[in-house]
Amino acid sequence: MYNAPLLNPHQHTMMLTDGRQFCWFESGPKTGFPVVFCTGAGMSGNLGFGLDLLEKLNIRLIVPERAGLGDSTFDAQKSLKSCAMDIQALLEHLAIEQFSVIGFSQGAVFAMAVAQYCHPVSVSIVSGQDQFEHAATRAILTADVVNMQEQALNAPDNLSNWLLKNVTSEWLLAFILNCSAEVDQQLYNEERFLEAYSHCIRRAFAQGNQGYVQDLLIALQKWGFTPEDIRVPVTLWYGKLDMSTVHSPDFGKTLATRFPNCQHHLLSNEGGSLLWTQAGAILADIQQQVK
Repeated sequence: MYNAPLLNPHQHTMMLTDGRQFCWFESGPKTGFPVVFCTGAGMSGNLGFGLDLLEKLNIRLIVPERAGLGDSTFDAQKSLKSCAMDIQALLEHLAIEQFSVIGFSQGAVFAMAVAQYCHPVSVSIVSGQDQFEHAATRAILTADVVNMQEQALNAPDNLSNWLLKNVTSEWLLAFILNCSAEVDQQLYNEERFLEAYSHCIRRAFAQGNQGYVQDLLIALQKWGFTPEDIRVPVTLWYGKLDMSTVHSPDFGKTLATRFPNCQHHLLSNEGGSLLWTQAGAILADIQQQVK
């Protein structure tokens, strides 16, 4: 039974220099060490993790909503770099100089972009998407993921049009649940968790599905950098029971060799939901990185 609080209590907005509204949520002590959480596909900022541990660990969890998701204004020019620059503007707005970043699932790609462009103290990747164009990784992807990336690279308008016509918050939630391991479904289908997760995804789609579609294509297309470029300490967290085909196909094994400074945790009894089931270990590791 997952009894920890799930929803970030404090919502904030700011105006960016181009006139867009940028929204984020916060939990934990204001004086705590800032940790920016890059959420997974189709997630807004109101769902947190490890919220009951933040006071003890003195961590300030900051959860931005990417452009087009939740209450953050849609950006037709959105890219990995622009998303990182939005977060940099937020950090400057909050007068934050030192911080860590964590990315879950698709959010791992955006966390890596933050690492590339915003210079955090450390990066944590949990059940993260990989760089699918990397030859060794691509060789072990499922056929449907290879096909999706081929479309994203070579026929992005066709893929975008199909997604815009077919993907809703309900569709995405059903896809996640149906493609999850039994150990993950035990958490995701708990009444409290399912209610919070459903609300998180519905909020992300409040403006429609364009923000989600943008993120999917951006994460599958050329990144403009590689893991080898990221010099700060990186910690990878994967569960060996994870069945998601859009996470790292070898649970981060290849990815771990590509970061110059990397620790790799592969937990034998966990699936893709270890962001919540192993929140204490993940947050404690971040705290150790900044001491």
